[in-house]
Amino acid sequence: MALQRFCKRPVVTVTPEKTILEACRLLEERNIGCLLVEEHSKLCGILTDRDIALRVTGQGKDPQQTTVWDVMTPNPVRIGADHTLHELTILMHEEHVRRVPILDGSGNVIGIVTLDDLLALLGDEMSDMAKTVAEGLLRQSSTAKPEAYHWWAAHA
Repeated sequence: MALQRFCKRPVVTVTPEKTILEACRLLEERNIGCLLVEEHSKLCGILTDRDIALRVTGQGKDPQQTTVWDVMTPNPVRIGADHTLHELTILMHEEHVRRVPILDGSGNVIGIVTLDDLLALLGDEMSDMAKTVAEGLLRQSSTAKPEAYHWWAAHA
């Protein structure tokens, strides 16, 4: 399964010179947990709500004076859109990350996959599988003859 399915929502970006206060407002406005940081239209970092909690609030920094550059994770793990979902899950596991930007062939960000996205997808797949199994069991039980019929037919 190609990663294109995760590229339908617009990605929210911020520049590194913005303040953490501005970044927080954007996170709240969009109801998201991370921003991709771009400089000259190229991905250079990722800023998560956890980064802000630990590296700004936790260290007593002023969010009006602290920039995204000071707090972001530079050069985030990323993956090309032509890779598979399996390759993505291996990458997330090996790198211990919950969010991975998806890039096109030119290196431009076209989407982002989060662990929550993968869990929702897995939930959908499990639900579909359960429906298929349940339908098979129902079909099987509706075509089966009652045990009494089998006994009567054998002894008649």
